[in-house]
Order: sequence, then C-alpha cells, then structure tokens
Amino acid sequence: MRTLGLALLVAGLAALPASARTTRVDTVTATVHKTGRSGTDLVYTGIVRSKVFGRGHVTEYVAGNLTGRLVIRYAKGTVRGTTVAHVKHAGGNGVDVYGTYRLTGGSGRYKHIRGHGSFTGHSSPSLQTATFRQHGRASY
Repeated sequence: MRTLGLALLVAGLAALPASARTTRVDTVTATVHKTGRSGTDLVYTGIVRSKVFGRGHVTEYVAGNLTGRLVIRYAKGTVRGTTVAHVKHAGGNGVDVYGTYRLTGGSGRYKHIRGHGSFTGHSSPSLQTATFRQHGRASY
C-alpha cells in the first residue's frame, strides 16, 4: 500500500506544471540618447520605467530599415526583444515614431519571457534623443 501511495504521489507531481507563468499588462516609458553605431545600426541607450518590472537600463540597436533589437536590464533579470518602427515627420520639431515590439527571451527571473505590444515616441530633429511609451503584455 505504501508503494502504491508513493507511486500515486510521484505521478501526481509529474502532472503539475513546472511553474505557473505570470501574464501582466505593462506600460513602459523610456528616454534614450544616441551613443554611436554598431556596424550599420544606430545605438541608443537610456533609462526605462516599467509599471511591472521597475526601473531599468535599455540598449537598442536600430537598422536603416527601422527594425531593431533591444536589451533591457532590470534588477531581477534581462529582457530581450525586437522592434519594427515607422516614422512620421513632425516638421521642424523632429520625428514621431510608432510601431510594434515583441519580447523574445531574457535571463534571471525573465528567462522565458514572451510578449508583444505597440509603442509611440518622438525623436529630436537630429535623432540624438528620443522618448517612448510602450504598452502590451508580458508573460514570464
């Protein structure tokens, strides 16, 4: 009887999910500045503030076709993702930017993060600085 009970306990534990995923709706704001180039990509770095993850540091690489990749370092782990941007000229005031992002992985607590959403922003006429707001879902 004891062996049967142990076997049922082990079988029951095996049927449980390895860990429950948390899905949250998040809004992130970012202020970045251009720091140079990596190959043909423009490189921007700055500070992000997330309602879910807190304050972090972002590095984004933007290609000439306005696709990008980003890395955000938070206190409990790193989040990686991709972006696709579109621009709308705002006259002499710079460039309005909008697009979508996809979270593709990370490290630490966010090792298995996935998510997606949209963003809007504005860049200075010289493209040296920009501010963004993104909104979407993140599961980790």
